[in-house]
Amino acid sequence: MIGVLLASRMAFDAYGKTDLPAIGIFAAGIIFAYALAGFSNFFLRRPFVSDAVLMFVVMATLTAFIIFQFTTQMQSAGTVAHVNWNLLPPGMLILFALWILAALALACSTRFDTIPTLAICSAFFLVGLMSDYIYSQSGGKIESGAPWWASTLYSIVPNWQLSGSPTPLTRAKARFNGLTSAKHLDT
Repeated sequence: MIGVLLASRMAFDAYGKTDLPAIGIFAAGIIFAYALAGFSNFFLRRPFVSDAVLMFVVMATLTAFIIFQFTTQMQSAGTVAHVNWNLLPPGMLILFALWILAALALACSTRFDTIPTLAICSAFFLVGLMSDYIYSQSGGKIESGAPWWASTLYSIVPNWQLSGSPTPLTRAKARFNGLTSAKHLDT
């Protein structure tokens, strides 16, 4: 997620310039992370790979914070580039979706071989992608409801279509805040 936020801020068009200070800060942070991992490996006799991954995560987060706070990137129209914080909610939904699939894969792998585990996970993913279609074909409508069995199945099956789209997040936020008029839901 840190990489996506950095890319959203550092991206430039054909007329812009590369943000060299931000690239330098990030590269220095990564080199420092590997130097810390080498130090802990050589002097503290700790494993290099696990310390390198941990230091990489910490330094990438720290350098991203420094880049967001202390550097500026000018875009081609003379405006200052900003971080697109609207990428966080879909990123979190994708993370949760990966956790659900990882939990299902882990549960299946304890009892089944590789091919049945892949088949179960793929079927679960495809049914999640088709859950809106299946719900609407069974007579379900968001405004008026559906038969009890369709609503129960729709509640159990994850809706993977919500992971990357900002519109359902906006609708869910509007419903949570009590704004149920059509004016607020169609934004």
